[in-house]
Amino acid sequence: MAYPHTRTPGGGGSSLYLLRWSGTAAIGVLVLLSSAVAADGQTLTFRDPRELLAEEPAAFIELLEAARPSPVSLEEMAAILRALPPEGEVTSLGALTQQKVDAVRQLLTATRRDWYEIKVIDVPQAAIALHARAVVLISAPTVAVVNAAELQAAAAHEIGHEYVWTEWHRAHQHGDQERLKELELVCDAIAVVTLRQLGMDPSRMLDAMEKIARFNRERFGAATSEKNYPTLGERRAFARQIQRWLQDSSWP
Repeated sequence: MAYPHTRTPGGGGSSLYLLRWSGTAAIGVLVLLSSAVAADGQTLTFRDPRELLAEEPAAFIELLEAARPSPVSLEEMAAILRALPPEGEVTSLGALTQQKVDAVRQLLTATRRDWYEIKVIDVPQAAIALHARAVVLISAPTVAVVNAAELQAAAAHEIGHEYVWTEWHRAHQHGDQERLKELELVCDAIAVVTLRQLGMDPSRMLDAMEKIARFNRERFGAATSEKNYPTLGERRAFARQIQRWLQDSSWP
């Protein structure tokens, strides 16, 4: 998850730890704790995300396919969904919101992840996160501030977290800020390659991050966990490196 305003120290079941889910009467606070279901994901082994630039893009794509974690089972998915709060999901979507959610579904289908669930949730922060390696959580403010292409690109970054799931949580538990930053860049690289494969514009990912960060900073100020994330400038510079890497290769 690329957006620090929604992360606090705590459990490890989601990259969106602290959620302010609002019900009909009041706003409740839920910490999504780790559980036995769907917590395991295979990990890519790049110590420095820039190491992948030494390989051909085709080799990296083959690695992504080989390291792709298996889908969660139907039983696991049912348990994951039961563990979510009974209130807080936005179930009545307007036409524009539905169009954006459908765009995310199209991306998931194109990447053979149509088994993911998508939930729009009523929280004050703008955020998108992969929960339990099975549910894409999209806050209502996120849907409002980004367009469909940007939301797709942000979801492509969340797909990247599948590949670093275990290591991300290990780094978070140890307070390893540098490793967390590296893993976010690995997810950015996965997103750029994924979007290029699908004929989409990878720059939309950074556009989405910038809009989300601006929304949160204007309303909530600086997040205490910002040191766990690369700056937008660092992310844009790395994304340009990835783009040049793809353009300079024989990969289409």
